[in-house]
Amino acid sequence: MRCMDCGKEMERGTVEALVPSVETWNIFTSEREKAKTGIQGFFRHTVTVPLRMEEQAAWHCPDCKKVLMWVGSRK
Repeated sequence: MRCMDCGKEMERGTVEALVPSVETWNIFTSEREKAKTGIQGFFRHTVTVPLRMEEQAAWHCPDCKKVLMWVGSRK
């Protein structure tokens, strides 16, 4: 897979969550949703991303030092 920042080849691996609790949750909000203002800003569409203790597929760019994770989401 190519890096979205620099275009160089990324190395494939896994990421493990090292969190003492059972599950960690993150919220993804698109740039389009973040740009909403006024009353529409209160009704932004977000996607819940659970980061479980299990391993997640990921790619690492050795040049940019970025990690791209492939994680399922919940609506």
